[in-house]
Amino acid sequence: MKKIIEFLMNNWLTSTVISLIVYIFYGLVIGVSMIPSALLIYEFVKYVGLNDIKTIILLSITIGIAIYLFFIVALIVFGVVERILTIGFKPGKYPTSSGVFARWLVYSGLHVILLNLVLPYVSGTVYAKIFYRILGCKIGKNVFINTRGLHDSYLLTIKDNVVIGGDANISCHIFEGNYLYLNNIEIGSNTLISAESYIMPGVTIGNNCNIGLKTYIRKNKKIEDNSVIMSIPGIPNKKVAEIIKDNNKVKNAE
Repeated sequence: MKKIIEFLMNNWLTSTVISLIVYIFYGLVIGVSMIPSALLIYEFVKYVGLNDIKTIILLSITIGIAIYLFFIVALIVFGVVERILTIGFKPGKYPTSSGVFARWLVYSGLHVILLNLVLPYVSGTVYAKIFYRILGCKIGKNVFINTRGLHDSYLLTIKDNVVIGGDANISCHIFEGNYLYLNNIEIGSNTLISAESYIMPGVTIGNNCNIGLKTYIRKNKKIEDNSVIMSIPGIPNKKVAEIIKDNNKVKNAE
């Protein structure tokens, strides 16, 4: 299997054909998502027509409604297809020549389409949470998600009363060498993930935590309950040295 996948991916002809098939598949998913909106516009033109300025204005309004209808339907259709593609994915390291990685690439491409086409317009809404739940994300009560940056969220657990700020990036995958690394992330209750934070796979964040603006948490770290984690601000090297020196004095005094 490994040799077959390597051949298919490395040969220019087979990789071109596979890419074309995948793009057709993506187009089919988008097309299915557009069916209700297309039917809405079709029914309007069929029964109302375009006889005067009034009907043209009404058609414009109908198209606007159809766009948001597409967003909602796309969240459901993409969510179901992405969930099917990721069935059986578990934490672990997978070589780029594996079947899991090939499936993950198809899933990832589909997710990127939705991430740019729909998710920016529904972040912070109940529809975004419905989408992530379809993907397999475990979301507790009273959770507010104001970001589109939840990646591989079938491995993500968000407990009650969590707030995730704008452009936060919570990724249950990274690449290490020629391996795809997948791992769970868990965010405890009553925790704030501030805007533009980046959380890597394997991270566990306890209850009642505050993860500050633009904070970077490396993989497999465990953040204890009631922790406040802040990013390091831009300060002169001399000031950093003074802070380290003061910390050392405190430790010695203890």
